[in-house]
Amino acid sequence: MNRQQLIKRMAELSELNQAQCKAVLSALEKTIAQALHEGETVYLPPLGVFEVRHHLPRMGRNPQTGESIEIPLKTVPAFKPASPLKKAVAG
Repeated sequence: MNRQQLIKRMAELSELNQAQCKAVLSALEKTIAQALHEGETVYLPPLGVFEVRHHLPRMGRNPQTGESIEIPLKTVPAFKPASPLKKAVAG
């Protein structure tokens, strides 16, 4: 399902039109991104948890030259699904 299909499905399941659903989805995306940028964790109980994970710096190797390189700290968004979502997917 792509973004447009999601918006269409949201409109079918709610009393909103597609333009309103698109605005709601956009606001949700921006709100979650801003919260993660500020270091917050976003809990959506039936779906799961959006959080920020930090990968510490480490030493790696360039596969072409064999030279050791330092891989810097990396901060990435992550999603951990809640139990109801896992059960819905599984069964």
